[in-house]
Amino acid sequence: MQRDRAPWIGYVLLAAVLGIALLGCAAAPSSSQPRSQDDLLTAAGFTSYMAKTPKSLAYLKTLPPQEIVKHRYQGTNRFLVCTDQNSKACYVGDEATFQRYQNLATQEELAAKKRNVSQERWDPEAVVLWADSQGAGM
Repeated sequence: MQRDRAPWIGYVLLAAVLGIALLGCAAAPSSSQPRSQDDLLTAAGFTSYMAKTPKSLAYLKTLPPQEIVKHRYQGTNRFLVCTDQNSKACYVGDEATFQRYQNLATQEELAAKKRNVSQERWDPEAVVLWADSQGAGM
């Protein structure tokens, strides 16, 4: 009687392990979604700043949209970024924050290059490789 249950328990355990593995794959974050500049700035540690006075709002409108502007303040570099020229908000960061942003932006750029088609060609060798991979064998 014990021998009849042993294979059944093995199948249940196998199904449970496969189910957990598939659930983990489905729950994993997708790296294929491009991140916006706002996302990258926030992830790097830039602080969101909301203009409080008409003078500061007028100044924000002079900044080029989506470009990083460096300011020298008390001997250190400060960085401002307005992602939308019509917004009352911008992002503010220091040198370390800017370095993290550059690293994240570089990673995002590399990921974007991997998502895009780099060339369109017609190579007979590539057709043979594809056919072989599909089991057609030319």
